Amino acid sequence: MRGYGFDFAPTIDMEAIMQSESGNPRKELTYMKDLLREHGEQMLHPIHTHVQDADLLISGFVSESFVQAVSEKYSIRQINAALQPYLPTRSGAASIAPLIASSQSVLNRWMGQLAERILWSVASETANNLRSKTLHLPIHTAASYTRVKHQIPTIQGFSRYVVPPALDWDKNVFTTGYWFLNEKERWQPSSDIIGFLQAGEAPIYIGFGSMSSSRPEQTVEMIVAALAKTGQRGIISSGWSKSPPINLLGTIMMLDKAPHDWLFPRMAGVVHHGGAGTTAAGLWAGVPTVIIPHMSDQPYWGRRVYELGVGTKPIPRHKLTVDSLAHGIGTLVSDQKIKTEAAVLGEKIRAEKGVENAVEIIESLMR
Repeated sequence: MRGYGFDFAPTIDMEAIMQSESGNPRKELTYMKDLLREHGEQMLHPIHTHVQDADLLISGFVSESFVQAVSEKYSIRQINAALQPYLPTRSGAASIAPLIASSQSVLNRWMGQLAERILWSVASETANNLRSKTLHLPIHTAASYTRVKHQIPTIQGFSRYVVPPALDWDKNVFTTGYWFLNEKERWQPSSDIIGFLQAGEAPIYIGFGSMSSSRPEQTVEMIVAALAKTGQRGIISSGWSKSPPINLLGTIMMLDKAPHDWLFPRMAGVVHHGGAGTTAAGLWAGVPTVIIPHMSDQPYWGRRVYELGVGTKPIPRHKLTVDSLAHGIGTLVSDQKIKTEAAVLGEKIRAEKGVENAVEIIESLMR
């Protein structure tokens, strides 16, 4: 952050928070509520103390209700920045958890409204403590918070080719295109990476990013076995799991980190957890994708990748085996239609100007 000219105020240990592999939405919501109860004050402190002289507050999904309270207290304009389509809509394609994914339905919108209430119930205790005890504001009910929330402009940092804009979204909702950071210009690859890429066919990237595993050795062994079964070379990203290099056979490289905009275009395909940013990077690169969703919005991105024909059917983390992973990898390298569709979508996404569009909208809203 500071390398790009931004100051940074740390809050809570996100690595510890992202340790869940439960795949059970109810348990995940309970876990999130417990985390907010335990770490809420630590998270809210920089929001409250660093913004009072700001001209604009831009909130993310997790911080939205807390930033709203500070915005209200100090009369500072707020804009929500969304990386996932979590606003209620009839559109199945634009619903993060639809009842009827294949079509337009009022049931999808009802489900989205229910999800809003559920998410407010997770944050309400911590948000209302901030409002009443620190900011001396009246507390919100679910209805009052939802009403205020929908008055706040939302800019959505994803592609209209991936998430088609819903006709029933509010007029203050804007889809700009993905927000990519050109990292490859500031990064120098090691001779080891260059040598590995030049030593054979394009490899498969496999990495689960921020989804730390409680059993990293077993996960790496599974990946190695699946790559061996398909005869593919691979690059395994250790991510936060800090996986040790187990039996890498000479055709597999364990990589600590590399910018996705440099690495992914050099891959034959990408296999990952389905985080919003990693999914965007794979689609931008125009390479086929297999998503292994763990939690949160990841099942949605897995579904959309499959629906768009640019990747295989997602494999839930608890169903991941050597055979299922090998089948996904085999499909990536053999299905010409998926390769073609991925390349075409990549061209469309690269032509979008998401950052420029977002800046233009923000400046317009500020005027």
